[in-house]
Parts: sequence; C-alpha cells; structure tokens
Amino acid sequence: MARLGAGGMGRVYLARASDGRTVAVKVIRPEMAEDKNFRIRFRREVAAAAAVGGIYTAPVVDAAPDADTPWLATVYVPGPTVAEAVAAHGPLPVETVLALGAGIAEALIAVHAEGLVHRDLKPSNVLLAADGPRVIDFGIVRARDGYELTGDGSLFGSLDYMCPEQATGDQMGPEGDIFCLGSVLAFAASGRTPFGGAAGAALLYQVVHGSADLTLVPEPLDKILSLCHAKDPALRISPDRLSAACAPGGAEQVLTEGWLPAPVAAMVADRVAAARDLDHLTRSAAAPADMPDLEAPTSSGRGSAYATVGWSSYDTAVTDGRGGSGATGSGCPSGAGGAGAGADRVAGTGSAGIGRDRRAGAGGAGTGRDRRAGAAGAGTGPDRRAGAGGYGVGADRLPGAAAGAEGDRGGGPAGELTEAEPYVLAGEPAPERSAAPGHHRAPARSGVSRRAILAAAATAGTALIGGAALVAARRKHTDGQAVRPLGPAPEPTWVYRGGPLLQAPAVFTNGTALMKTRPGTMICLDLENGSQPKWVYQGISLSPTPVLLTYGAAVALGTGSTLIGVDPASGAERFTLDFGDDYQFDQLLGSYDGYEVSVLGASLQRQSAEQGVATSTSTVFGVNLQAHQALVIPINPEDVGIPLQPVITPDSFVYADGLRNVSVRSTRDGGSLRWRHQVGYDLRPGLAVLGQTVFAIGSEFIALDLNTGKIRWQAKAERGMFASLGAGGNTVYATGTDPYGVHAFNAANGTRRWFCETPRLNVDSPIAVGAHAVYVPAFENKNGFYAIDTASGRLLWNFTDGRETGVNDWQLSCDGAGHLVAQHFDRAYGLPVT
Repeated sequence: MARLGAGGMGRVYLARASDGRTVAVKVIRPEMAEDKNFRIRFRREVAAAAAVGGIYTAPVVDAAPDADTPWLATVYVPGPTVAEAVAAHGPLPVETVLALGAGIAEALIAVHAEGLVHRDLKPSNVLLAADGPRVIDFGIVRARDGYELTGDGSLFGSLDYMCPEQATGDQMGPEGDIFCLGSVLAFAASGRTPFGGAAGAALLYQVVHGSADLTLVPEPLDKILSLCHAKDPALRISPDRLSAACAPGGAEQVLTEGWLPAPVAAMVADRVAAARDLDHLTRSAAAPADMPDLEAPTSSGRGSAYATVGWSSYDTAVTDGRGGSGATGSGCPSGAGGAGAGADRVAGTGSAGIGRDRRAGAGGAGTGRDRRAGAAGAGTGPDRRAGAGGYGVGADRLPGAAAGAEGDRGGGPAGELTEAEPYVLAGEPAPERSAAPGHHRAPARSGVSRRAILAAAATAGTALIGGAALVAARRKHTDGQAVRPLGPAPEPTWVYRGGPLLQAPAVFTNGTALMKTRPGTMICLDLENGSQPKWVYQGISLSPTPVLLTYGAAVALGTGSTLIGVDPASGAERFTLDFGDDYQFDQLLGSYDGYEVSVLGASLQRQSAEQGVATSTSTVFGVNLQAHQALVIPINPEDVGIPLQPVITPDSFVYADGLRNVSVRSTRDGGSLRWRHQVGYDLRPGLAVLGQTVFAIGSEFIALDLNTGKIRWQAKAERGMFASLGAGGNTVYATGTDPYGVHAFNAANGTRRWFCETPRLNVDSPIAVGAHAVYVPAFENKNGFYAIDTASGRLLWNFTDGRETGVNDWQLSCDGAGHLVAQHFDRAYGLPVT
C-alpha cells in the first residue's frame, strides 16, 4: 500500500495481509540477498523476532528468509519512534517516561526469557503506540550462550546507546540491554543522550569510564536510571525490578489510553488515519502506479518515518545512533560523510543537511527551525542545543561542557594539590601521567555501588554495613583551601600480583585474608606476607560479594543453585550443596546463627526446551546449611526496584526497599515485616547497624531503633548530602558531597565529633573502619585512597599506585589488629596501620 522507509539493505512497506491485517514488510535488496553471510544474519533475525512474544514487541506475522527476495512481515505499529517524538515535541513528561520504562522492561523480560539479548536498544528502535511502546529491530540480536548472530570481530550497536561491555568488546549479556534502556529513557526525559558531547573513540571512552549525565532528568526518574547505569553488569537492576520501580502497580496499569502527551498522541492518530485511508484506497481501486511514500510530512506537518523495522544493523556495524555510513536518499538519515535533504534529516560527523528539522554532529553545522550542535558544532535558531565545545544562540539553549555550563566538571584544585606520589613496585616502570592535565573523569551521578556486605570490626565494637551508597545529585566542588595530608603513606609490607580480583573486599580469618578472583577462584593470603597465596580454590561463581565465614567454612556460590564450603585454613572443600534446577543463586547476602545463609536469586519456572526458561521476580532464600534446606522468603512489591543490600543480624534482615523505606524483616518466622520507616527518594541503599541502632543516610543522617523503628536522632547536611556509611566502636561515619569529606557522629546521640575535608571521593564505596583510622577511596582510582585519624579527624595520608583501571575501584578492608588490605584490579597491598 505504501513505502514506510528505506535503507542500504532494503525497504519497508506498509501492506495488507490476506486476512485483512495491516503489516510492515521488510524486503531485502536483491544484491544483498546474494550475500551468503547476509542471508545467515537475516535468517537469524527472523528466528529471533519470531521467538520473542509479549505485548510490547511487534509480533512476526510471516517471513520468507530463504526466498529469492527475502522478506519479513511484522504487525504494523502506527506510531512514531521515541527519537521522532522527542525531535518533534521535545522531552517527554516524567509520567510518560516512567510508563515507557515499564513497557520496555517488560519487552526485555520476553526477549531474555528466550535466551536472547537485543544489543541495539535506542530511541529509533522503540515505537510509541496508543497502548504502549513496542521494541523492534532484532537485526543484531545475540544468543545468551555466546553464539554471535552477526559475526565476530566487529563492534555492533549504536555508540550513543552502547553499554560498557559492548564498547570494550567484552561479552554482553542481558544486563547490557538494561544499561542501554537507561540511556534511552534518559534521552526521552531530557532530549539528549547521557554520554553525549563526544564522538567515536572519545564517546566509547566516556561510556566505559565516565558517568551518565542525568542533569536534566527529573526525579524520581534520575534515581531509577542510575540503577541501570552501573558500570558492573552484576550491579544493574533487573528488568522485572525496573518495571516495578517505574510502575509499582504493573505496566498495564499505566500504559492505558492517555499515557502519551497530546502532541505525541496526535502523531499516532495521524499514522492511524493515514493507514486507514490507504487501506480504503487500495480496497476500492488498484494500487496507484506511484506508490505513496509515508516518509513525507503528514498534513499536520509532522514527519512520519513509519517503519517498524530498522536498518542500521545491516547498513554498518557501528553507527552513532543517528545514521548509517554515507547513506543518502529521500527521507533516509545521512551518516558519516553523507548529506541529504528531506523533512527530517540527521547529519553525522562532518556532514551537513538542509531541511525543516536538522541536527549537526561533530564538526557539523546546519540551518533550520530546530537545530542541535554536537562536538565543535554550531547552529542558530529558536531551539538550540550545544554539545562539548559547541555553542548556540536562541530561545532554548542548553550549553555543553565548553559552553559555560555550571556544574561539577571533575577534578578541582583540592584534588590536584593533594595527589600522592604513586607506589611503584621494584623493577616496574612508573605509571604514566596524563598528557592532558585538564582532563578529568566526568562527574558521578546517582550510580549504584558495589553490592558489598562489609563487617568492620573495631577495638570497641562491631558494626554491620550494607552495600554502599548512591552518588549525590548535582554536586559542587570545593574551591577553597587545598587539603593536604599530614605525612606520607606507609610502604606496603607485601604486594600480591595475580589475575583480576572481583569487586568485593577481603574477609579476615586467623591471620589471613580471603579474596575472590576471576575466572572464579578463592585465594587465601597471609597477612604477614601475602605476596603468594597460601592456597587457591577453583570453581566458585563471579558473584561480586565477599566470602562468608559460617558453618566452619568459607562459603561462596557455585554454579546454578550451589553453595560451596571451603576450609579456611587449608583450602580443602568441606561441602557442596546443590539445591536443584528450580533455583538460581546469584548473590550471598549474609549469614547468622553459624549455619543460616541469606541468598538472592530466582525461582525458575521451567518451560519446554523450545520456549526457554522464564524466571520469577528476584527471590530471597533462607538457606539452612545444617539441614540442607532452602526456604523462599516472601518479597513484597515494595521490596523491588533497587538491588538488595541488606544488613543481617541474628534476628533482623535490614534493608532499603524499592520505595526508599528503611525496612526490617524477621529472620525467625519466614521473613515477616517488623517495621518500615519512610525516608523518600534521597535514601541511599547502604545502611549500617551498630548494636541496636539502624543508620540511614540521604539529605539527613537518621538513627532508628532496630526493634521499633522509632527515630533516635537525626542530623541534616548543611549542604549536599550524606552518601556512604561506615561504623565502628561508638562512632558512625558518612561521606559528604558539598564539600567532599568525612563526617563523624556519636552513635548514641548524634553529636557531631568532627568533619575532615578531602579531595573528591568515590562515594559509591563504603567507608572502611579500622582501629585508629578510617579509609575512603578517591574519586579517580588512579588517586588511590585516603586515611583519616578517627580521634582527631585529621587527614593522615594518601596511598596510590597511580594506575587508572576504569571501573575497577579500590576495595578496602581492615581488622582491629592493625591490618589493612587494599585491592586494586589485579593487585592487593598489605599495609601496616597501627
């Protein structure tokens, strides 16, 4: 009936099936059909699209991948893409974006249940229909078993919406789709990509090492998206939790008529009307000789681009999320080096376009009613965005990094003046310093921390710390006096060098430290000389949580639903408990009573081999090692939305839930809720328990009675907020964000003991508490970590090895006997701290 879109590999048509349904038919160009490898990719796309069900995808109606002219027909979805809607009417309302997130998350559940990963979620691959979003284009989908559907050795996906593992060429699992979804929702809510302002390799570096810019994303959406953008895939929110966080009552409750704002709903209505008119026309007479082209603007002046299937997957292995490689044609986006004219045109690197709606990429320029400028780009008009180095003049201007924007840009005088000399191993070249001293890591936004359960034992008492905190939003640097340590850092008594260490702190037992390494080993290092392991046990999972010392063993997860116990002294296996195929264990949460272990995982509902495996919402298990029994602890809707980071005592399971309450459940009667204290969206997931008091932080430091939930005391941050916790003896500690530093409070009554200002900190990590000092990592891991005297609050020293290791942050752990173990990527340092 009409042509919907065109690309380098083929065209998409609006058609009517024999049963009367309106469908979108993707037809491959004859010359591409002769390419054997292309046919293989297309055949697998058809198989992947046909396998995925669910409400929020475009179902396959029919296909002929082996025909002389291969084609694929899907249900026609009359609606604009997210990219088109935002281009035409600006950012979507927060309520719409929350509903959008719930719908796409449900689509990902369906994709992942079939053992597939989408790998190319971007605004142009999500359609907005009257009854909810539809995820389309399975052109570069990948099997979760590691089999590449698109070949080896190439980087597939759209740079602006890639996840870190895609950018580095590592294997991408379902968690990668969640990262990409976070970027899509950030674009929908703000009108700009969260890792914009760069191109090519610089953009990839930003995705891997930088932080998502969520400055223009409103609350509560920014907090939810921060859970998608964790650099470590294991720390990202799962799709079922994300759906629940966006729509606690269920996606179907919010994706009803009226979920779209009126201007976007009008775009949908235009497409419905156009398809209806064409259907009537072709039923009443023969199709016109010149097939209508629905890429042209509609009568309302809105661009159409109806296609429900994208072409970027085949046009080029890597796109910038806007266009192909030098492609031109009516209504077709132009890519690197390309140019074109049409109703809605996107220009890539170095290209220019002429039309009603124009974007300029890196080095690009254009003129028109609606203009965006990228890196070094420029534009003039009533609606202007400038990227890194860009500028714009107009009624609506959003300047970028080099355009005088206010905010936190990384580094700062304090951080530069206090940089310590790096510790260098004998016989090893000194670490290189940056050739560009003005370059700093991007400001960290609300990102979820490593899911560590840290027991900080001090001389006067023991505190339990849940996983660390989210980063404070819209922070500022301290521009005042430089902060200098009192003296040099101590020399390590030993250095362990081996394979990459997992992001989990060491656990101490009988003069040794137990750590976990890739590709799944537990190692034991002597605290007097840990340069070589005392023993190594192979065969544990890569779960990023510390080893648990319980039931006379060092306990870790194995594969599936297996718990492994290893003798801490010899490394010999003491037991392996397998709880069967109906469970999946993902993370050890804690232990109590000497034989009870809490585990986060899933109950599996087995389907046929053809249908794959569907998983339930994340489940907490109470595992009795003595009785070899696993019981499911009930999880309420309020408990989902963020990764669980509990503190577990013999009687209580203490955690921050998905609605930002402090919740306490019993460990004695199947997990019944004892109390819940509402804090709000600034509650950080990392809690602490000291004695009979629970400590929570956000804009306030709150102390709650463990038994009743009543407030014992609270202290408000003068500026910024409290971001991560530590506790020991009779003192609780919290990092602050404005200015950066560490606060110390009397745990009993909340009296402020001291505040130590520091250079910028990595407030995603918990504070390690020792007998005489506390230890906090620097924001950039090449700057190491800082030691602060617990009595005076003075900054003692700064230790660093000078290495920048990307997402591999410092992991700090200490006991009350003068031992500090600092892990950094593939090394562990034993430091004397008397």
